[in-house]
Amino acid sequence: MILRAITALVVDDDPAHRELAEMLLIRAGATVTAADNAYDALARLETSGCPDLILCDLRMPGVDGFEFAKRLRADSKCREVRLVALTAIRDPIVYSRSWSAGYDFHLDKPLTPEKLATLASVLSIGRRARS
Repeated sequence: MILRAITALVVDDDPAHRELAEMLLIRAGATVTAADNAYDALARLETSGCPDLILCDLRMPGVDGFEFAKRLRADSKCREVRLVALTAIRDPIVYSRSWSAGYDFHLDKPLTPEKLATLASVLSIGRRARS
């Protein structure tokens, strides 16, 4: 289980993508919560604290993933959380924009077990970080 002992938040307005990410994270050993928009995610973070990892869609109604990242990084208690853009947008300009907003990594949708393993390795989270 590559992400055992990790807490994760999935933020995505698309139920199919959100549920897939939740399922894969749980199978990888993470404890997962989810939000279907950035407002709900920010409220959850305020009441429940920061997880170890947040996977966030970039295109969402209301507050999009870029603004979510900026707000998250401005919050001193969540500034260090690992933030991953999970998106179907495949555009170098969007990648650059997401890094400028505060994302640590970019994953293309759909999420797969292989992509999660790469993420765990690159960000040094999960079993390898705690061994």
